[in-house]
Amino acid sequence: MKTIEQKKAMQFPVKSGCGLQVKDVDLTKRIVTGYFNAFNYFDSDADVILPGAFKKSIAERGPDSQATAKIKHALFHDLTRLPGKLLKLNEDSLGLYFETKMSNTTEGNDTLINYQEKIYDNHSIGFRYLDVEMVDSKSERWKAVLSSVINRDEAEKNEYLFLIKELKLWEGSTVAFGANQLTPYLGSKSMNPEGVKIKLFERMELLEKQLKSGNQSDDTMSDFEIQIIQIKQMINEIIEMKPDDKSTFVEAGRKEAEFDFTNKLQTIKFF
Repeated sequence: MKTIEQKKAMQFPVKSGCGLQVKDVDLTKRIVTGYFNAFNYFDSDADVILPGAFKKSIAERGPDSQATAKIKHALFHDLTRLPGKLLKLNEDSLGLYFETKMSNTTEGNDTLINYQEKIYDNHSIGFRYLDVEMVDSKSERWKAVLSSVINRDEAEKNEYLFLIKELKLWEGSTVAFGANQLTPYLGSKSMNPEGVKIKLFERMELLEKQLKSGNQSDDTMSDFEIQIIQIKQMINEIIEMKPDDKSTFVEAGRKEAEFDFTNKLQTIKFF
């Protein structure tokens, strides 16, 4: 478990959108809308981001600010890959809402198509912790805090959580898999290996469909081919797991099997 001090010392942690997907894709206007992150969700870092956590960052460096270095919409947390320009960035009742106009470039065109074809439908943020409070099950506030958590059962099992009251937002990213949990493709942390295989097969079918269409650039098509090869390897490894390994795989993201699985995804630029 990281302490509050250790969290604040991290320069560029990333965090998934917790299953919130794309809201709309307008091919004519080239605008994609969705959520970079959700409020009141207990994630695999034991964090719960509270409403208001992004408020200062948006005011200082959002699309409507006068800042020179504004918050960016990136791909895979790579700030050299900017598929479009953020038009809107604000908090609403669900989380951090965005509207981005994709640029008329190869990267922008590929990203727009991938959204349309549901290759891209998850998001993540790059940020820095500023104001964090830890609450554990022995605290008098525990029950009151849990009452606002969306996935309360997960937090209760953990017996502690970190309330994220403020963070410094660097960027919001389009990703294929969430950075903390493999959502929405791999579902919750408690999903069994058979469920994971089904989701991986669905992902692979989408990629193969796009390869056949030939609509993306050569670089993107090459990335898809690599992803398919890697997914096949992950499926083979799940099949070869021993029963004990499978039980380990589904335990709350703290076990080595899940850690190794996430690392495999990172090697093919899913983040």
